[in-house]
Amino acid sequence: MNEVKRQATETMDELHQTIPYCSYCAVMDGLQEIETLRDRDEELEKLWAEFGDVPMNPETECIEAPFMGWGVGIHREEIWSWFDQRYSKGIAYLLYGGAEDYVPETKRLYGLRKRCFECESRSCQFNHDGECRFVLVHEREPQITEADGCIDYDYSEENT
Repeated sequence: MNEVKRQATETMDELHQTIPYCSYCAVMDGLQEIETLRDRDEELEKLWAEFGDVPMNPETECIEAPFMGWGVGIHREEIWSWFDQRYSKGIAYLLYGGAEDYVPETKRLYGLRKRCFECESRSCQFNHDGECRFVLVHEREPQITEADGCIDYDYSEENT
């Protein structure tokens, strides 16, 4: 349970003596219900669309009208950060409308990263916590033969 829900639950526990039991149960059920990721993302997408209608000073990149809990003069990146922490696909997905190629370099590197594999050569420059990262540096897989092992092995004194 996050800190905000914990505080809300504690407050309700204190108030439950002063309100009808059915009201207490309704609030507690709402606090304890776990939203699906899809539901939460849909709500955040609606809020993002609303944020797009908030006037912003192009020179300062600060909002010129209140939005949710933020007042006039808040920099857009503070609000972006709030969305980025909550939206499952990240702020870049919202900024670029979900386009597949919104960050082509990241996509390319992720593809290379998936080609890394487990490696036991701890004294190799390309070994990072037991994983060969040669492909990230040279953008090709290392040459490995049965007779010689890894031909691209590069000794590192720091790892010994």
